[in-house]
Amino acid sequence: MVGNELLSIKDFAKLTGVKEAALRYFDNLGLFSPFKRGVNGYRYYSPQQIITINSINLLLDLGMPTKEISEIESNRTPALMQTVLTRKENELETELHRIERAYNVVHTLRRMISLGLAADENIIETRYIDELPFVIGPENDFGTSKVFYDAFLRFCDQAPAYRIDLRLPVGGAFRDFDSFMAAPSEPTWFFSCDPKGLDKRVAGKYLCAYGRGYYGQYAEAVASMKAHIDERGLKPNGPVYIIYLLDELSELDPDNYLAQILVSVE
Repeated sequence: MVGNELLSIKDFAKLTGVKEAALRYFDNLGLFSPFKRGVNGYRYYSPQQIITINSINLLLDLGMPTKEISEIESNRTPALMQTVLTRKENELETELHRIERAYNVVHTLRRMISLGLAADENIIETRYIDELPFVIGPENDFGTSKVFYDAFLRFCDQAPAYRIDLRLPVGGAFRDFDSFMAAPSEPTWFFSCDPKGLDKRVAGKYLCAYGRGYYGQYAEAVASMKAHIDERGLKPNGPVYIIYLLDELSELDPDNYLAQILVSVE
């Protein structure tokens, strides 16, 4: 300490976490200079400069060029700093939303694959299934072509209007078990497995089965579910939901795609 007020560059670096080399570099740039230089040429800093260097570090961390920071530091006023910080706040908010969306996609995809790897596809059983938020698309119209991808492409085309992020897994929902049995490759709706979605698959008791193969090719699982329902006197009482836990994201061979099929039962 000098005069119990000024800090040597070593002490200032220790207090602020800014390396001495960086402080010298900032000084040479004219970005941040010491409060005083001693007769020996040593740099000395005042305690209030701790706040200044912290604000400079903040702006550097936010990606602001040193030239722009230098201009701000040379002309700072409350109004100028309010403008700068408001702009940065808006940029950060945009970035936070982007990161949150990306996290939701990664987390959801990872969770689906984990469920697929843990699935025992040889078992059909009734189990309690947690609620699943999603965003449901418009009702499908397969028309006379009955081509799965025609309806799916219409869903993709209309996704922006429904605020659907197509990076998330897409599932299929059938109005009831009868419509599922009649045309298992023609879901009534497609939906996006969006954890922020306002629609939902309600929690409850579901008959769960799995089917291997390309989209809609799980006829064996459909027949097994029907036999299981008849043998145990179960009563399907709601929509049927299909989600591919393993698909082209993780499987090279379409014959190895794994679909989870759920139907609400009493």
